[in-house]
Amino acid sequence: MTRDRTIRLDRQSPSDPAGTIRVERAGALVTLTIDRPDKGNALTLAMYRALADAVTEADADPGVRAIVLTGTGQDFCAGNDLDDFRAHPGTALTLSSPVLEFHKAIRHSHTVLVAAVDGAAVGSGATALLHFDLVYATRRSHLQYAFVDQGVVPDAAASLLLPQRLGPQRAAQLLLLGARVSAAQAAQLGLVSEVFESREHLDTRVAEQVATLLAAPEGALNATRALLRPTGNDPLLRMSAETATSARLLSTTNSSMRNISRAGGPTPAP
Repeated sequence: MTRDRTIRLDRQSPSDPAGTIRVERAGALVTLTIDRPDKGNALTLAMYRALADAVTEADADPGVRAIVLTGTGQDFCAGNDLDDFRAHPGTALTLSSPVLEFHKAIRHSHTVLVAAVDGAAVGSGATALLHFDLVYATRRSHLQYAFVDQGVVPDAAASLLLPQRLGPQRAAQLLLLGARVSAAQAAQLGLVSEVFESREHLDTRVAEQVATLLAAPEGALNATRALLRPTGNDPLLRMSAETATSARLLSTTNSSMRNISRAGGPTPAP
């Protein structure tokens, strides 16, 4: 049975209508597509809410065994829509924020999570990937953890998970300097599973890998996935601490925010 629906968001930011989250169901697979290409697929609070609801709904359906997240246009996700966040200061950085609810939803998810990245994954678009089981990217893609320049700290427990994966020095380079990481570099660091020449090759490989996952014994797959999750410090607690810290920073400083362009930006990571 196949279902295909689109969540169209009525909320608007001051400068541009909010985007669309497409939710497509094909058998045991749910595909979530961020559809706001004119804004680099930057996420508004309403879009975060739609993503959180879609992941939670898929998780509650025993017939769903895999979720794929992707984007349209030239970017995977340019991070947060800062105009929308400024328009809703009492919502954007709270413990009940849709941002935090989405990050918790993917952290809690017992469904296999696969990301298909084509283009820039910046800020929250990059940190969310830390919670995906498999991340596939095109060669033209890059990751960039652009938070300090925005006057805030990382989110999605990146301040915990990146040092665990890369060690403190490499994590500091990415988080303190906002260094751009090419898809090839990300693969070497273990942040990306595989890199492909084009979107067509990416989509083909993702479809093949999802088919393999859906054909695997469900119990063994889920148990292995649970064992692969980091133990020790709780990423959910770190998410809350990061959110509270960013809210405090923004309430006590008036630092101007620098936009990170897709063409320019900080020096690439070595």
